[in-house]
Amino acid sequence: MSILRRLFVFPFILLLLTLGCADRSEEQGKEKPHVRGIIMDFEEEKGQVLIDNTEDNGVESGPIWISLNTDAELIIEGETATAALDETLVGRSAEVWIGGYIAQSSPHQTNAVKMVIHELKAN
Repeated sequence: MSILRRLFVFPFILLLLTLGCADRSEEQGKEKPHVRGIIMDFEEEKGQVLIDNTEDNGVESGPIWISLNTDAELIIEGETATAALDETLVGRSAEVWIGGYIAQSSPHQTNAVKMVIHELKAN
């Protein structure tokens, strides 16, 4: 293969790799939350909320304590929050993305990398 062909093929391969990575990162941003449900309780000492976890198909999988990672993204009513979790969030619905493991305690415990909390719904 001539040098000219090699010079053409190399940038083409780099372009394909770059496009492939861009699609993958876009898909990751659209990933469904790992935990979804109503915030039932707040533990001030540990800064955790207890969420009654419900999966997409409506099957309850039980409560889970959620803490925020130090670099976690917290969004409350569409605004990025700078404050920590507190008792005013009890009763609101939440969606949580986790970045690690879930401790098999009772109830389960995990850390969130992103948490979206929706406004209170009027009954």
